[in-house]
Amino acid sequence: MKTKVILQCGFIMAHLFCGLKVSGQSVLTLPQLKEDFQFFRTAMEEAHPGIYRYETKSVLEDSFDVVSKALVGPMTQQEFYKKLNPIVARIGCGHTKLMPSEDKGFMYYYNTENLFPLKLFLEGHKAYVLSSYDSSIKIKPGTEIIGINGMAIKDIINGLLNNLFSDGHNQTFKYYELNRYFSALFSNFYLEEGMGNDKISITYKDHGRKGRMDLPVVSYQWIKEIDEEEGNKIPYQLEFKEGNTALMTIRTFWPDQEKYNFEEFLKQSFASINDKNIQNLILDLRGNEGGKDGFGALLLSYLMDAEFRYYDKLLLATNEKFSFVEHAQLPEGYDQLRALITQTEDGEFRWEHNENLNIQTPQENRFTGEVFVLIDGACFSVTSEFSAVAHSLGRATFVGDETGGGYYGNNSGAFAIVTLPNSKIELGIPLMAYYTAVQDYEFTDRGIMPHYQVQPTITGVLSGRDEVMERTMKIIKKR
Repeated sequence: MKTKVILQCGFIMAHLFCGLKVSGQSVLTLPQLKEDFQFFRTAMEEAHPGIYRYETKSVLEDSFDVVSKALVGPMTQQEFYKKLNPIVARIGCGHTKLMPSEDKGFMYYYNTENLFPLKLFLEGHKAYVLSSYDSSIKIKPGTEIIGINGMAIKDIINGLLNNLFSDGHNQTFKYYELNRYFSALFSNFYLEEGMGNDKISITYKDHGRKGRMDLPVVSYQWIKEIDEEEGNKIPYQLEFKEGNTALMTIRTFWPDQEKYNFEEFLKQSFASINDKNIQNLILDLRGNEGGKDGFGALLLSYLMDAEFRYYDKLLLATNEKFSFVEHAQLPEGYDQLRALITQTEDGEFRWEHNENLNIQTPQENRFTGEVFVLIDGACFSVTSEFSAVAHSLGRATFVGDETGGGYYGNNSGAFAIVTLPNSKIELGIPLMAYYTAVQDYEFTDRGIMPHYQVQPTITGVLSGRDEVMERTMKIIKKR
C-alpha cells in the first residue's frame, strides 16, 4: 500500500473507560458511544478527500444515521467496532482503516489466543482447506468447509465481504484479504472476546461425504511465525525464459532500500534485457500491494517510447484546520503544508507538488517489445496506478484477475490518525485523492480488468501449478 506517511499513534486521551468489564473488555456507556460516533463522523466528513467518490452523500448520510440510531445501550469496544466498520467499507476506499488495537498485529484485533486454525482458499462462496496451522489437525487439503460453528460458510463470507475495504465496488481485493486473514476476520466479527472459545466446530465435505469436526484454536503468535516464514521472498528479480522472453517479478514497490536498490535493479535489468534482444517481457505484479508512488512512474518510463502523463490531479478535502485536531496525529508540519494547497475556481483543493504530475520522459534504455502484465486482487495502490496508466496507454496485455486498486486512482498519501476518545478505536484517514491520467474506461468504480481473465483454482494451487503463468506462455507462443 502507499505508506509514504503512515504514522504511529500517540494521542491526548480525553476520557477514561468506565470500570465495568464484560468478556474481558471495558463497557462503553451510551454517552461515550455517542461522543465517539460524532468524532468518527466529523473526522470522515471533514478530512476524507474521497468520501463521496463512489457513494452519494445522501446514501452515506443514511448509513451514518442508521448506526447512530442503533446506539441504544452500553457496548464493548468490539461491538462498537462492528457497528462502525460497515460504514467505512461502504465508502469504497481501501486505504481507510479502522484499527481497534495497535499491539496485537495487523487485522488481528480480538480473540488473538483463540483463532481459527485452518488456512483457507476461497472460490466465490466456497471455502477449501489449503493447510492447517496446527499439525495435530488431520484434515486433507482440498476439503470443502461448508460451515463453522453452525453458520453456513456462504453467510460468513457475505458478512465479511460487507466489512472489508477496497477501492470502489471491487471484490478481488476483498477476497485477497479473506484468503490472507480469514482467521483474524472470523474472530473479529464472529467470536466474542473472552468467551472461552477453545474449540471451533466445522462441517465439511470430502468427495461428496459430509462430516463434522471440533478443531483446537491457535494463537496469533503461532500464525505470525508460520506466515512470516512463508513470506520471506526477494522483493524483485529477473529471469530469462524460453522463446526470447524475460520474466521480471516485482513483489513490492516499498522495498528495504538499504538491501535492495529499486532504481539500480531496473537500470541493470533493462540493460540486460536489451542486450539479449528480448522480444517478450512478462511483468509479474501479483501480490504487490504498492509502495512508493514514484516507483510506478519510473517502471512505466522504461516501457514507453514517448512522453506520457501519470497523474491527472491530486485533491484534498479542505485547506482549513480540522475541528478534531486534538484527537489526531497529522503529518509533520501539516499546518505549514496547508498553506501550499491551491484552491481552484471550481472549488477543488489541489496539491500540485508531486513529481508524478509532471510530463514523464521515457528512459534511454527502454524496452520496445511486447509486455504482458500479470495481475490479481492484491495489486493495489501504486501497483494499480501503474497498471491503469499502462492499460490506458495500450502498452501492455494484462493476464490474471481484476486489480484491487481503482482504475481512476485512490485516496492515500499522507494520513490523519484519529483516536476516538472513549473507545480508543483508531481511524486512519488518507488525506489526498489521487487521480490517474486515464480516460474512457468502462468500469469507473472498478480495477483494471485483464485482457485474459485467469482465476487460480484450488486444484491448481494444490498441484503447484501457476495457471496464470501457464496461460501467459501459451499466449506468447500463439503470437
